[in-house]
Amino acid sequence: MGKIKRMSEQLANMIAAGEVIERPASVVKELLENAIDAGSTMIEVHLQDSGIRQIKVIDNGEGMSEEDAHLAFERHATSKVKTQYDIFRIQTLGFRGEALPSIASVADVHVKTSDGELSGLHLNIKGGEVIASKPGVMRKGTEMEVNHLFFNTPARLKHIKSLNTELSHITDYMNKIALSHPDIAFKLLNNQRLLFQTNGQNNLQSVIASVYGFDIAKKMIPVHAKNETYEIKGFVSDPIINRASRNYMTIIVNGRAIRHYNIIRSILDAYHTLLPKDKYPIVVLHLTFDPMLVDVNVHPAKLEVRFSQEEALRSFIYTELKKVLHQVEYIPNPVVKSVVIEPEPKTVQPKIEEVVQEVHPDLTDHSVYSQPQTYSPSPKQISQAEKVNQQDVIREDKALNLKDNLSEAMDSKGTFKVAVPTKTAKRKLELYYIGQLHGTYLLAQNEEGLFIIDQHAAMERVQYEKNYQLLQDVNGDCMELIIPIVLKYSANELLLLKEYLPSLVKFGFEIEEFGGQSLVIRTIPVWAQKLDVKLIAETILHQIILDHQIDIGKLRESVAIMMSCKGSIKANQYINEHEIKELLQSLCYCEQPYTCPHGRPIIVKMTKYEIEKMFKRVM
Repeated sequence: MGKIKRMSEQLANMIAAGEVIERPASVVKELLENAIDAGSTMIEVHLQDSGIRQIKVIDNGEGMSEEDAHLAFERHATSKVKTQYDIFRIQTLGFRGEALPSIASVADVHVKTSDGELSGLHLNIKGGEVIASKPGVMRKGTEMEVNHLFFNTPARLKHIKSLNTELSHITDYMNKIALSHPDIAFKLLNNQRLLFQTNGQNNLQSVIASVYGFDIAKKMIPVHAKNETYEIKGFVSDPIINRASRNYMTIIVNGRAIRHYNIIRSILDAYHTLLPKDKYPIVVLHLTFDPMLVDVNVHPAKLEVRFSQEEALRSFIYTELKKVLHQVEYIPNPVVKSVVIEPEPKTVQPKIEEVVQEVHPDLTDHSVYSQPQTYSPSPKQISQAEKVNQQDVIREDKALNLKDNLSEAMDSKGTFKVAVPTKTAKRKLELYYIGQLHGTYLLAQNEEGLFIIDQHAAMERVQYEKNYQLLQDVNGDCMELIIPIVLKYSANELLLLKEYLPSLVKFGFEIEEFGGQSLVIRTIPVWAQKLDVKLIAETILHQIILDHQIDIGKLRESVAIMMSCKGSIKANQYINEHEIKELLQSLCYCEQPYTCPHGRPIIVKMTKYEIEKMFKRVM
């Protein structure tokens, strides 16, 4: 008798569940995708103990007939893919037909559904077996109830983390799915406590307010660009608003929230020199294009995709975001706090062990003017300053009004009001030099208020833009090193680098193999003779290893940053008044005078109103 046997359907589903259903958040994801594919406009998710005890998803979609409801729990049964050609044009979130049978094989599932034509159906499946099927009265739509998840797979149950950890995973996915579908009203409750809600009015910025807060939403910068192949639409944050994690960057492809390292990299490249190291922007970006250009069938959880024209897409995203970000002014204002709101008391949740034991008992142009330290504005400037002051007072009064909410920030059409400060070719920032503070900061003023400038960061920016421009015209002029520099790399890195070494000659570097997994630098560019040549070469080679290509633009940028940092004035270093005014004037003519090449802010502004408020001249 042969050793190979066909496994039972129930066993096959339990094995499939190991790939598709990792934790309660996986169940929520799959059920939400089915609800969205069913054309729902309202979806509610009710949890008991972070989904370990119960997950209930209620929608108002098209529902199912009795026949379809039974068939939906059979493996590879789906209404979304009918022929092999449909696989290449997938326009739904679900398509494999694995989720429902996988869930039912490791939980106690109750389904109440109606297609609005006949009486509804109540179906109960536990551990992959049908326990009960009977008529049920229900409005059009579906209610999926998943109880006691992993009750028959104790090994999987042991890997469940704390209740708060599991709830955070569910909330994170709910945030992403709501941002992906602003036209659907979502509601999330845990132990009958409302955690998250959107209104389904197809206003993406309103959803961002629900997810990240009103203050962040109103400062987001709109993005919309389109060409013959792609359309991108969404919001990106002002560089001043950043986070320490990439998790706040949401990429949505044809309605599907995905993870894609190269797309994230393109977005971060657009923010280059605008963000500090290890800081990331808040991004919600919808990408829309022909489904034929993307393959979504590459990951069990459908979180990763492949693009057929990835380089073109990356270039389009980078170029369009760069355009938008270069139109925004980044001068942070210190926050003057006047109202203290007590935090809401936290709800103490039971320990994970207690729940498991109970549920499973078996287990641009600017100018600077030199002026005396005493600043005397003209009558016109005084009038402008009074207007600014009045506007600041009005804004402060609104901030003090605790009844101010999201509805007040929308116009009559329900569109979120966007107020993005932009710079134009005609607008100029006039800075009147006052003095130097602690040998580190430069003080300047104008009718808007007081400006504090980091002198090192300012010079870094000036030097960076100057050096980058000089490097635009770099040719292959080089000089031979008296003592060649030897660099060692691993075998796989060396194989990759060998392919690109000949291309570095036009940049002035002659690098060749030296044996023993080493490379030797024999010539260097003329412009690099007074710099740390080894560091520059290592930076260039590291970029090649990272990107698997040579990007001359990035090479110039990396070198320009390195040169600017080395040649800039340091903190606690006094410079004379003439040098300071020259630095400020050069800064104001920079293309991007608000952040240094490393992303740190250069200028901080305090308005006249904020200063008067601190001195209690205004209340």
